[in-house]
Amino acid sequence: MVGVLAVSFCGRRSVDGSICLDLWSYPDGTYNLVVEHQNDKGKVEAAFPCSLGQLAGVLSRRPLSISSEDGEVIVEFCGDAVCAEFGAHAGAGSFRYCIPVDDYRRAIESLEYNVIGYVA
Repeated sequence: MVGVLAVSFCGRRSVDGSICLDLWSYPDGTYNLVVEHQNDKGKVEAAFPCSLGQLAGVLSRRPLSISSEDGEVIVEFCGDAVCAEFGAHAGAGSFRYCIPVDDYRRAIESLEYNVIGYVA
């Protein structure tokens, strides 16, 4: 099955390198949350299957916690932001990335209305 990059949140930090949270949409209605961190020490990338309901639930203050063989990601409401924290199982490190709530809300709404290609 071929997925479509539906939403991408990326940030660059002078000390920590770049961090991206991507949402890939699939024809069967499923999604993958992909976390990526790249710096001078290398690149970490992990994909986590999820549903739109789980992603939207974060806005209702229901944390999303997903594990895979690569690590665990927790996405939760944090004040005026939605924060994702990734921890690798193999000791490849961890990182945290926060997105303004309004940007996250617009992204989820665009997915609910099947408007893809939203980039923040």
